[in-house]
Amino acid sequence: MRSTVAFNRLLSPDYLHLGIAAPGFPATFLAGEFVMIRPPWIGDPFLPRAFSIYRITTRPPAAGASKPVVEILYKILGKGTQCLARMEPGQEVEILGPLGNSFTVPHDLEQVVLVAGGIGVPPIAALATQLTPSAGTHCGPNGPFAMGAKAPSVGVEVFLGGKTHEDILCVKDFEEAGASVHITTEDASLGTRGFVTDRLRPFLLTHSASPLTIYACGPPGMLVAVSRLAVECGVPCQVSVEANMACGFGACMGCAIEIKGEAKRYMLVCKDGPIFDSREIVW
Repeated sequence: MRSTVAFNRLLSPDYLHLGIAAPGFPATFLAGEFVMIRPPWIGDPFLPRAFSIYRITTRPPAAGASKPVVEILYKILGKGTQCLARMEPGQEVEILGPLGNSFTVPHDLEQVVLVAGGIGVPPIAALATQLTPSAGTHCGPNGPFAMGAKAPSVGVEVFLGGKTHEDILCVKDFEEAGASVHITTEDASLGTRGFVTDRLRPFLLTHSASPLTIYACGPPGMLVAVSRLAVECGVPCQVSVEANMACGFGACMGCAIEIKGEAKRYMLVCKDGPIFDSREIVW
């Protein structure tokens, strides 16, 4: 889908906030869904890149006819994100989505534990917003719940981790959603020093008797540690898995991950995910 850049703002030396005005894009989405994005005028890199949807807003009337603005947060890591970082408002960009599955929240849940780090924060921030009673047009009419069902009232605890304070994103979003936010950084530049699991472990050991579920997205090492801790504490855990993909809908078979079972089998992050029960994955 041909769209245009609405804004491309620098959040820090490495992180940016991109808005794409996409007239034909749905006005709502579910937390965990993603989009494939590529500048149409470049030949290298040729393939699009996958990004979790942070939120969908509406262009101000002064900017012309109302149209959905798909917002993502991204980190400059390679050629693809370097090209995006150079894009300016008004330039064309190709976007495909929303793609993939989404987080689901059981109705008997009393506590939601959100864990994220770095560029894994946006889908978790979207989930926190959808869990609030005011979750509305930019997220979806029912959030992560069954169609037509009323969202239950749950407590939300957020654990954010990163190497430095620059990796801690969307704190305001979580606070506005009424969540309690716990922050750890490896260099102690924000919050407490350590890894996110250093603060998550004592919380789970204290609260694991209550009906709660962990929802996590972040670097592979973080997801492995959180998933193992969830098993140790007997707590269900859904993870949003990141993977390199060329198409976004299962044609290229390039984002396969191994799933547990008697026979060796694989699932596709783009088509079967990106949300998985952490107990199903061979880490």
